[in-house]
This record gives sequence, C-alpha cells and structure tokens, in this order.
Amino acid sequence: MTLSTVEKLSSGPPAPEPHQTTPNGERQPVIIRPVHDQGVVWRNGQLVPFADATCHVLSHMAARGSQVFDVMLVTKAGGAPSAVGLRAHVARFLRSAELMGMEDVGEVGDLERAVAQTVTANASPVSQNAAYRGCFVVKLIAGWTEEAIGVMPADVRPTVYVVVLPTGGEEVFEVLKSPVKVKSATMPKMPAEILPPSMKVAASYTPGLREQLQARAEGFDHTVFKTVAGDLAESTTLSMLVVTDGRILAPPLDSVLDGITRRIVLDVAQDAGIPVEVRAIGWDEVLEADELFLSSTTHPIVPVALLDQQGYGAPGPVTRALAMAMTELYAGGHRLSEQWLTPLRT
Repeated sequence: MTLSTVEKLSSGPPAPEPHQTTPNGERQPVIIRPVHDQGVVWRNGQLVPFADATCHVLSHMAARGSQVFDVMLVTKAGGAPSAVGLRAHVARFLRSAELMGMEDVGEVGDLERAVAQTVTANASPVSQNAAYRGCFVVKLIAGWTEEAIGVMPADVRPTVYVVVLPTGGEEVFEVLKSPVKVKSATMPKMPAEILPPSMKVAASYTPGLREQLQARAEGFDHTVFKTVAGDLAESTTLSMLVVTDGRILAPPLDSVLDGITRRIVLDVAQDAGIPVEVRAIGWDEVLEADELFLSSTTHPIVPVALLDQQGYGAPGPVTRALAMAMTELYAGGHRLSEQWLTPLRT
C-alpha cells in the first residue's frame, strides 16, 4: 500500500532513499520526477495532501477573485532552508487580509510557524520528492471557500493555506535573470484611492494580465504601468527601478506595491554605498536612464534591454553589482543576511 506524504511524516523514521541496480550491479539513486501532488499543504492548522487542498468552483475566492496572497522565497543558506523576508511577507499578508475585510486570519507567529512546518514537511527525506530538495516558493493564501453565488461571502472568516512549490531543485538560487524587453501599458495603473497597492488581492491583477498578454503578442516579455500623472509605476508583478548617474531611483509607495525584494535591493544598494532616491520618476527620466531593471520575489534582478523602442545596456555595471551582492545575501554570506534570512525549523 502506498502511503501519502502526511502518513509517511507520522509513521516513524525517514525512509531510505530509493535505489535501483544497474546491469553491472551498481546501486544508483532513483530520479524522482517533480510531482506537486507528492507534497503537502497547510490548511487552517493541518497538513493535507496537495491534491486535497481544493475549493468549490463557485467559492467566493474562485468566482470573485477575492483571495489575498503573498509569495516568499526559501533559499538554501548554510545547507538549511531559510525564508527571505519572512516577517515582512507575513505582515504584508495580514495587512492585505485586513484591507479585504477578512477576520481571524491568524497571528504573525502562528503563520511563521505554519510556513516553517510546511517547508520542513515538504523538504523532509520522508516525502521522497526530488522536486523539494533545492529552493522553494511559499505562497500564503486566505480566501472565502464556501459556495456562494452573490457578491458577499457567506462568512468573513477565510480558509488560510500555506503552499510550498519547488523552483526547480537548484541549490543556489539564480538572482540575475536574462535581459528582457518591456512594453509600456496602454492604460495607467489603478490609483491608490480606488485600489491600495498594499492589498495583494487576485482580482487586482486582471488589468495587468490583459496588458501582459498584449505585450507578449507583440514580442515583449513584460509590461510596465505609468501613474495617472504619467510617472513610472511598476510592472504587472515586478517593481521597476531606474539607474541614473550611479544612483538608484525608486517610485514612491503611494503608487506601487511595497515589494519585499525591492526593500532588500535598496538595503543592499545603500550598504554598498550606492545612493538611493525614492520619489516620483518622470517618464523622460526613465527613457534617459543608464540602466533599468525589474525585481520580484522569484526574479530578484531582471535587466531591461528594451523599453518600447529605447535600448539599454543590460545588465549594466550597477545591476551586476547588485546581483552579486544579492546572491551573497541569499546564500547567507552577506552582512545583511541575518537581517533578511530566517532559518526554518519546526
């Protein structure tokens, strides 16, 4: 009888790694294909098989797009899983839930322990899942899962999930990504008076998705929004930062998401002696910049090679220096690593 991951985790000592015998008699480890369903999901305090963490098609979170979420990276620092910006991500998640009107989502400490528990369970040798051996992405989700037809949820208390997904098994997370082509959006970013950028709710990403699909159809990789006033805002799911005369310019938080990776980038830059300015950035400054790069949880440093018809050196010297420092930080060897990395132990 095949045991589920949940059953294995409660059945005693870890199972040995599976092996196979080659024709010449040598024993070699069996390569296990990454299958998410071999993992477990934390749901309202319990670990459940990945395939069982479902909701009704007419649930409010599915039908109305009302789920709030946050995404964090887990790297290998010193050989152990460490969450990047754990406290900041959990706090932002709770703020999104508060702005959405959700109640009883949880306390900071409880959610931090839930993250540690879920990562530890999925990364355990007991799970025998080769996909969960390197770096992970953790997604916190709160959503109204009861079946509902109307606009209002049946209960203001949501179901809370912690989901862990592998990034591909790499032991060292790749910070610097390949250069990309970016297209400016055809519409401005929704003003904060209508939708606060600090509220990460699924439905708010719909305009960005539409713009992203159009950009891809025209041969671009990403799209970037301007504010109603015409200043730089952000990409659909990434922050955009500008490098001019050795300085890093970042849009103010009244118009963009307070990205955790953006915070780390700015901290690392200031630690390296690179001047940082947080202010409104006119579109002409963007076009005249020396370097542009995007930044997000899963894509910390993404050099921009083309914005509409304007080309840039990608990656430029400042972008490269930041990527090297960020790589060191994620591996645990930077002086800011202790500030931003939290070892995950149950």
